[in-house]
Amino acid sequence: MKYVLISLLASALLLVNACSTRSPSSNFYLLENELSQTERTGNLRVGLGPVSVADYLHKPQIAIRTNTSQIIFSEFDRWASDLRGLIISSLQYDLANQLNTDDVFEYPWRKSDQVDYAIQLDIKRFDASFDESSAYLEAKMVLTSPQGPSIARAFAITESLSGNNYAAVVSAERRLLQQLAKQIVEIVQQQ
Repeated sequence: MKYVLISLLASALLLVNACSTRSPSSNFYLLENELSQTERTGNLRVGLGPVSVADYLHKPQIAIRTNTSQIIFSEFDRWASDLRGLIISSLQYDLANQLNTDDVFEYPWRKSDQVDYAIQLDIKRFDASFDESSAYLEAKMVLTSPQGPSIARAFAITESLSGNNYAAVVSAERRLLQQLAKQIVEIVQQQ
């Protein structure tokens, strides 16, 4: 009887110990914009949107591509906010800085905003690969203005990862958006 009681007590202690192990803590990320106190003096008025993202990007987990057809989502590395909203905020910031204007409006903007250009974006790919040490962005843009015909462009941009971790992925993805904004600005300035 004493042996059975000791055995039951040992089993209970093992069970309690096994149940009390902690799972890893989650990490939450933003696509950070630098604080800017520079005064923008341009008068160009730009509308950004609608901006759509691929269905697989509607998850809070960060997407990692393991090969050409497989995506994994990190259980413990997540976006701190809606990724589509983070993309829009980053692009608004970058376009405003590069075009030297405070007037970059998110869709739907008011009719009274009278935008000079409307930039519609469809983000088809926004992920990274640890195997290839790169982050990728694929997007299609339609640029319209009241003065002329619409211009459609496709972008495929790659950025190297500075490390093999999720912080490096987020950093590289932020740089992808800066590159996208730069290419959009070049097209706007050619009009």
